[in-house]
Order: sequence, then structure tokens, then C-alpha cells
Amino acid sequence: MRVTSCVPLVGRGVIARYGALVGVTAARGPEPDPLLSVLAEAAASAGDGADLVVRAARAALGCGGQPAWACAGVTKDGGVAVQVHGRAVATVRVGAGPEVRLTTGGSLTPVNRKFSGTTLTVALAVSEVGEAGATTAPDPRYWLGDGVARGGGLVVTVTADMPDVPEMAVPMRGASCVGWHPPTLDAPALETQAASTRADGIAYDDDPHAVLVDGVLCAAGHFNNPAARACRRCGIGLDQPPRNIKRRPRPPLGVLLLDDGTRFPLDGDYVLGREPAFDSDVIEGRSRPLRINDPNGTVSRLHLRISLAGWQVVVSDLGSANGSVLQSSDGECTLPPHEPTMIEPGARIGIGHRSIQYLA
Repeated sequence: MRVTSCVPLVGRGVIARYGALVGVTAARGPEPDPLLSVLAEAAASAGDGADLVVRAARAALGCGGQPAWACAGVTKDGGVAVQVHGRAVATVRVGAGPEVRLTTGGSLTPVNRKFSGTTLTVALAVSEVGEAGATTAPDPRYWLGDGVARGGGLVVTVTADMPDVPEMAVPMRGASCVGWHPPTLDAPALETQAASTRADGIAYDDDPHAVLVDGVLCAAGHFNNPAARACRRCGIGLDQPPRNIKRRPRPPLGVLLLDDGTRFPLDGDYVLGREPAFDSDVIEGRSRPLRINDPNGTVSRLHLRISLAGWQVVVSDLGSANGSVLQSSDGECTLPPHEPTMIEPGARIGIGHRSIQYLA
């Protein structure tokens, strides 16, 4: 991935670019600006976009108040990491898909997201439209190379490096370049491929990022854990031969039920805590953040990881201050820090004064 366009926006603030790393900050006052320092440090150490947003998130912890800044950078695996803090705004479009608007929503901590696709347009600004000092529309006649300048924002276009294709090459039927953003609690998947129907007549998501697992089909065609004795959807017995083993994208394994009644589909990995956006797996898009409100402060910023391994659900305490307590049919125990533990449906985990339950 490479930056093919970097257009500055007029406004009150400071914009900066170091190769494939960019940022905009309100930069109020004579003191050194945290984001500008982070940008320079990341560039000097040959860091990528993921390194930039991790450094910026750490800088945010040491800042007084909520300084407005936004930054973005190309990651080593060909994506683009984006962060907003304070009253900054980022708007991201993957290909010709819909725009995704990132704000902190009043949070005291930054919001990080990672996007992938063949072409991405990222707009960063430190002022809302209509506010005093708001940025103006981009003027393509202007261009920002490396350096620091006055400005209220940036519009950056990032394009994938496409390999040379022979002139007579014929593309494979059905092939397409699809931009993808992992679905999160507040950002839906973008430009994912539509469900397709295979020769066996069963439609399922053909997303190339889906996790494939071996499973067994019941008589009604429902996909199940091969260790199951009955279909989890219709109850048909699965222990009668012949067993129809298939490899397919893993379906949701159930739901996570918070103690306030909120439910979350168990179709991927989660990081739970007061500020799960700081976790490296969340920043890289491998896990989704599940923020736990806790006025008493008994929940750590990064408290618990819930992962899917094949058809199993695994939990790990992330070295939290008050620990995580597993309540299951085998009794109650405290989870050892950073040690994966497999759980079964019905298990409940206490995290500080809050709890969450795994339901199949």
C-alpha cells in the first residue's frame, strides 16, 4: 500500500506527514504537541500505522484534558490504521463503499480502527463542520509532501501496489478485489462478499477472511460441531451413520450475556475492559472491543480476552488488578493471568463487580 494523494485542508490546526504516516492536531499552546512528537518518533524508528496508533494511544494517557487529534498510517500487512482523539473526526471510504465516520463519542480515550482494501480514502479533521475554525473542502491543486504545516485536516488516498498483469491475461471468473473491515460493535463490515450457494445447495458467507472448521451436517443441512450429539438448531440426532463431514466457515458459537442484559454474538474474539481499544489485537483488527462500564473502577482497562479456537471458547485474564473468577459446573476458580482456559456453555465469569455469561 502507498499514499497516492495527500491533500491538505484549510483550518486551525497543524498537519504533518512522514511518508505513509499522517496526522492532524489542534496544537493549542506553546508546549510540544504529543501527536507531532509521536509521528516523528514513529517515522524515525521506521514504524508503521499500527505502531503509530499504539504510540498515540499511550501519549493520550499522559495528556491532560482531551486534545483533538487524528492520525493514520499504512500497516505492514497492507491495511490502514486510523485513530481519533478528543473532538477530531475521521471519515474512511473503502473503494466505492459507504463512508464510515469515526469519533470518540465523548470518550476520554482514543478510538482506533483498521481498514483494508485496494483503495482507501481517509479524511482527518480536528473541527466539525460549522464550528469556528472548521476545515474547508479539499482542493486537489494542493499537495502535502513530507513535513509539518498549518492546516485543519488532510484527505489521503491510499492505493494497493498492484502486480503487473500480462496483457492477454484473463481474470478468473467471479474474482473481485474486495475491501474489508472487521465488524466491530460500532463499525459494520464493509464491502464483504455476498453469500453464495455451493453445489450442495446450502448458502453461506464466502468471506475469504472467515475461519474454516470441520463440522457435521444434520439431516436438515445445519452445520454443527462434529463432537455434538444433536443439532444445535433443530435437535436432530447426529450420532447416526453416515456422518456428513464438511469444512465450512464457522458459525456463531452462541452469545455473550452481560449482567445488564446486553447480548453480543459470539462470532469472533473479544477484549473486555474499561478501555479495550488499547489492546494490540483490537488495533490490528483481530479482536473486537467490548467496553465494560464500571464506576467503581474494579474492572481493569484491559481485563479479559475471549477467543474462539475451532469450536471451543477460550478465556484469558489479561493480568487484571482484581482478577477474573470463572463459575462453571465444576465450581468456582480464579483464572490464572494470561493462561487460556476453555469454557462450556453456561459458564459465567466475574470481572471486578461485573459479570458476563457464555450461552450456546
